[in-house]
Amino acid sequence: MKRSVLGTILMIQLVLVVLVWWLRFDDDEQGPETLLSFEPDSIQKIEISASGDEADMTLLRDADNWQLLSGIPADNEKVEQFLTKLADIDSGWPVAEKDTTAKRFEVTNENHQRRIVLSDADKVLGSLYLGTSPGYRKVHARAASGGPVYSIKFSVYEAGVDSSSWLNRSLLQPVGAVQELELEGVFSLSRDGDNGWVADQNVALDQDAVQTLIDRFRNLTVMDVYEEAVSDAPLLTYVVTDDEGSQQLSIVRLEKPDEDATSFRYVVSSNRREGQFELAAYIAERIETSIDDLVVSELGTEDVDAIVDG
Repeated sequence: MKRSVLGTILMIQLVLVVLVWWLRFDDDEQGPETLLSFEPDSIQKIEISASGDEADMTLLRDADNWQLLSGIPADNEKVEQFLTKLADIDSGWPVAEKDTTAKRFEVTNENHQRRIVLSDADKVLGSLYLGTSPGYRKVHARAASGGPVYSIKFSVYEAGVDSSSWLNRSLLQPVGAVQELELEGVFSLSRDGDNGWVADQNVALDQDAVQTLIDRFRNLTVMDVYEEAVSDAPLLTYVVTDDEGSQQLSIVRLEKPDEDATSFRYVVSSNRREGQFELAAYIAERIETSIDDLVVSELGTEDVDAIVDG
């Protein structure tokens, strides 16, 4: 009798095991639900915000280029990488399904660290919340429409809500080759074919020193959009002539905000772009120069040899 009962129990257990494995196999064939489904090229508008925070960011596609809501150019490569990463996210299996857990993971309408809305020209194509981080380079995510919570390979910091996160920091760089460089009221430099750079003054230029200065403009980067009004007169006004003509760069040095500040703040504006931009102090100070910094040293070869021998 005992053997018969035990045999029946064993058979039931085997049937249950087979059933569970079959169901799991069937689910694996179907795969987990996709958190987002969109084609990056179809997105025309990106909105990023945070609950309880006035800061938010809107990015708009203008033809093949992305820009901030103000019309200032955004970093195209960074925006495209952002969209591609979201489109390729493997959400995997849910880590939670209860609303109480969603609150704890900060992925609800009332409380979220980021809300991302992706739209084409007419409608929203995808929307999700990002919340707490369960581990390195991972974040809890949930569709804005509700549903399960997932742990995805992403970061809240990749969805910045400030202009510095998306700004094209090279937007003031010359287009093509620099042909002329003028510091208004101080000097003017121009290319003279194989003779290199020449000045509007009767001086012999140190070609390496001039090229170093030119390269600082070729690699010019800004830090952020500067939103406040600037009434101070420019400290420096450069005119950079490149393949598209002349660009005037006006650089203003702002007073130190307090006595403990270690350096001044600088703001640069261009006649080619709308807006004002923060310039790092070390960049501004490196292009604050005079013609004396660009000429060949008056120390002759014989004097140099004498110093070395001495």
